[in-house]
Amino acid sequence: MNSLREDIETLFVEGVRAATPKFLSLEFWNQHSELKKILNNPDKKTYVFALGKAAYAMALSFQEYFSVDAGFILTKYDHLPEEIRSKGQMGVWKCREASHPIPDTNSELYSREVLQDLLGLDENHQLVVLLSGGGSSLFEIPELGFSINDVVQLNQTLLRQGLPIHEINAERKKYSAVKSGKLLKLLNPNLKVYTFAISDVLGDDPSIIASGPSYPGSEYYIMGNLSASLAAMKKKAKMLGFEVKVISDVWDHSSEDTAELMFNEFIRAKKNDKKQAILLGGEMVCPVLGDGKGGRNQETALRMAILTGSLDKDRDWMFLSCGTDGTDGPTDAAGGIVGPETWEEMKAKGWDAKRELNRSNSYPILKDTNSLLFTGATGTNVNDLLVLLLAERNS
Repeated sequence: MNSLREDIETLFVEGVRAATPKFLSLEFWNQHSELKKILNNPDKKTYVFALGKAAYAMALSFQEYFSVDAGFILTKYDHLPEEIRSKGQMGVWKCREASHPIPDTNSELYSREVLQDLLGLDENHQLVVLLSGGGSSLFEIPELGFSINDVVQLNQTLLRQGLPIHEINAERKKYSAVKSGKLLKLLNPNLKVYTFAISDVLGDDPSIIASGPSYPGSEYYIMGNLSASLAAMKKKAKMLGFEVKVISDVWDHSSEDTAELMFNEFIRAKKNDKKQAILLGGEMVCPVLGDGKGGRNQETALRMAILTGSLDKDRDWMFLSCGTDGTDGPTDAAGGIVGPETWEEMKAKGWDAKRELNRSNSYPILKDTNSLLFTGATGTNVNDLLVLLLAERNS
């Protein structure tokens, strides 16, 4: 029999798997056979621009179905295999990495490089944009009158405030020459453009995903999103014998509100003696309060450990909060996992959890108590997944 920690990690991995480009492509192209025929046009040369945290995996998956004449992959640092990163090339693909969640000089450098390629496309080409979360930071050319340093300072300010992503992207667009459909306005008007996106935006608004470099103006398709991941996790949890409750797939509240929500769900669930799984998906907001190290998922897990610390340990339980891209905030952890012993272990090791929260320093305390999940870059990004498991109560 698996432990609850094994079960909760299994559910998270299943949610990530359901959002991977390889998994999504199989289902998507089976459902879009006519579009597949159109894209396999022998009279057009196909250029593919893959942008975002899932860019590398999306590029490989696309190439399984279509011939690519030339392509450009722009993704986050350490999201390419080492041998490809060092060469900067993979067959017909130029491969580049830049900074996320805050752009850097490479963001502008490589954005201008791909733009030069795109400016050379005409009516004899078709442009395919493979879009995923993280593109707002990675693909950036400042509007006339602004520098990349202006954009960096703007992003730093917005992210520290913990604003919702649609508010952040609305401000980013004002400084950018390529966001909000501006990219397409620079290109040949006779160029046919198709966009295929894995959405990391609640509600799947194409103007918000990666700040919409190819929207409006292209044929736009959503290949995958958070709801598909939650559906896969629900199915898996039932196979493991859990009663399942899905709270929401569009949760966008603070880490503090989220922990309180899950704590209240925990209190209610304790009245039921059976195995239970409570699932939640969304994108939490989390203002940065100090100079610590952490992320919104780690902070949520730490808050859950604090809230449950005084409860009776009458049955086993486990709580997970992780980002599907495998990186929570500016850290190498996907998120945090806590259980009935976590709070006591933190105190035994001399940690003042509430003090660490006040300086946004959840990472060290969770790492010291074996309460982090490390997956590495997952090759996709559909926001945050939260899971609360309760074991069956022993009679």
